[in-house]
Amino acid sequence: MADVTIKVLQEATSYDLLTVDELKTMLNIPIDNTSEDEMLQLWITQYSDVIATMCNRVFGQEKVAETWRGNLPPLDCYRIYLARYPIKDGDIELVEAPNGSTIDPADWELENASGKLSLLGGWAEPVTVIYTGGYLLPDDAPDALKAAAGLLIQAARVEMQRIATSGIRSIAHRESRVQFFDVTSAQSKMGSGPLASAADTVNALLYKYMRINA
Repeated sequence: MADVTIKVLQEATSYDLLTVDELKTMLNIPIDNTSEDEMLQLWITQYSDVIATMCNRVFGQEKVAETWRGNLPPLDCYRIYLARYPIKDGDIELVEAPNGSTIDPADWELENASGKLSLLGGWAEPVTVIYTGGYLLPDDAPDALKAAAGLLIQAARVEMQRIATSGIRSIAHRESRVQFFDVTSAQSKMGSGPLASAADTVNALLYKYMRINA
């Protein structure tokens, strides 16, 4: 297993996976209704971080210096899976060998989508790569990540509304009375509240974005 050290040289401008307006559209809230904006923004920040944690990744575009050690012969595979991906052509500034010399771009090959860097002539450790990678959030976040965040926030919102109305079984106005059955409360008692119900779909959406440590 490789030993990887990452130093952030330039932080992302945003780590949020979607905007408040995008979330309002998902939740069928009118754009000009700003009464929930503060809470919606808080949920966007929180659940974007939850998704990044679940995927073991930083999705926001950052400039980093990433140093790899390990994977020595006979187990070496001459491939480095960089942590901040995708990476565009030209966004790798430097690939540095142990003695401080620069590895010529002709001697390595980048797979943009996965961040896989293949060192064509083999390598000795440590190797340091200075590059910019990730998504320019929130605009460039993949739709699947936006959908996952939206589902989690929708479930959290339903749960908050359920708590706010828990215990209410009827509403009366003058001679009229309306009684109702609280479905979400019943689901929660059975262990299948809104967040639990969304879990399988969210996991399916996030599966291909999860990063496995090298």
